[in-house]
Amino acid sequence: MNDWAEAERRAEHAGQLYLSGRFGKAADEFRCAIAINPYNASWHFDLGLTFDVMADFDEAVAAYRRALALEPDDVEALNALGVDLTRLERYAEALECFERIEQIDPAFEPSYCNRIITYTEMGEHEQAEIMFYLARQVEPACPLCLYNISASLYERGEYRRAIGCLERALELDPDHPHVHARIAETCWALGNLDWARDHYLAELAVDPGGMEVLLDFGDLLTEMRRFDEADEKFRRVLEQVPDHPGAHFGLGMVALKRYRLYAAEEQFRLVIRIDRRYAGAHQALGETLLRMGRTKQAGAHLLAELRHADDDPVTLLGLAQLLIEVQKTKQANAILRKLVSLQPENPHAEHSLAVSYLIMGELDDGICHCRRALKLQPEYPLALYNLAQAHLQKGQIPRARRYVAKAMILSPSDQQIRALAGRLGMVGFWDNIRTRIFGRKPRRK
Repeated sequence: MNDWAEAERRAEHAGQLYLSGRFGKAADEFRCAIAINPYNASWHFDLGLTFDVMADFDEAVAAYRRALALEPDDVEALNALGVDLTRLERYAEALECFERIEQIDPAFEPSYCNRIITYTEMGEHEQAEIMFYLARQVEPACPLCLYNISASLYERGEYRRAIGCLERALELDPDHPHVHARIAETCWALGNLDWARDHYLAELAVDPGGMEVLLDFGDLLTEMRRFDEADEKFRRVLEQVPDHPGAHFGLGMVALKRYRLYAAEEQFRLVIRIDRRYAGAHQALGETLLRMGRTKQAGAHLLAELRHADDDPVTLLGLAQLLIEVQKTKQANAILRKLVSLQPENPHAEHSLAVSYLIMGELDDGICHCRRALKLQPEYPLALYNLAQAHLQKGQIPRARRYVAKAMILSPSDQQIRALAGRLGMVGFWDNIRTRIFGRKPRRK
């Protein structure tokens, strides 16, 4: 057998290995075939596809580039290269690939369809929408285009439009992968948790072992307080990967919500042993230890979380509030100043920043940020209460009374607000006013 025949034999064997799911072996065989005959572009392309399935996108990119060096106008190779460059966040290079395809064959619809995702990842949603409509001119009923544009709509907060696109994609292709999971995620964002649960169940009916879906579904069920169901989803992940940090974290959150603190501590410590930088693990362990009264240990873990926390606003706000509880107010203040810069229209961030200043005794800054919170959300009883407290500490009694009176209008049965009103000598006065207005005194708890 000559070398060229041996190369053909190895390439054919590689294809069989690929179809049987033995991707590592398939890649080895393609490499052997290419080593003998490096001039067959299709083998380089098939090697790229094999690396794609293995999620080794750097190697896939290299393989597609070698294929294109031999056949520069191969639109399939250009398209695959553009997709992988998008996955690697090399967006400018990806766009060059798709634009090159458009020059070679303007009717090749994937060049528009895949640019929807590239532009979405870049945050250029107008361009993503333009690509969507260009794709529809070539192929009016492409379920992948609908699926891709739903991601852009989701990022823009246009959840109902996103769901409409996903439902249309299902009509066109009932077996399209991940659509039910994407609908579930979007329903969750809308606050329709029961609908989200139904779609996660539909996704698992198609792919019962999908770990990402199981993890997301477990988080949803935890939020719904369906703890037994959530526990079962996380344990199904652990049956596949016993040391999966996300599944152990989920079990820890279920235990924490159930106030099973020792079980929660065990799970969160296990997560940290597996991956000490796992997002949220130190924070969750800190919260658990705080509830157990182990404040010093809690503070240490909250500071560990702070060292590698990302810019997610929900995470930053929760971490800052916990740091205030463990008397790490300066660190909390730094986080909250960052959060306010990221979300200048968030009244809760402004109010939490105000509280941190008040605790540190910086009353003027606390008052300033309380007022900013009230400007963003005028009916905010807690901000009014803290503003009244600050003015009371400064000895400005008339101002304190005005703010606590507004707080009582919004939340007349709040014991904290009534206690402050009592200190300011206002409870009896306020009850008389309410009696005149409503003909009865408010019932006190």
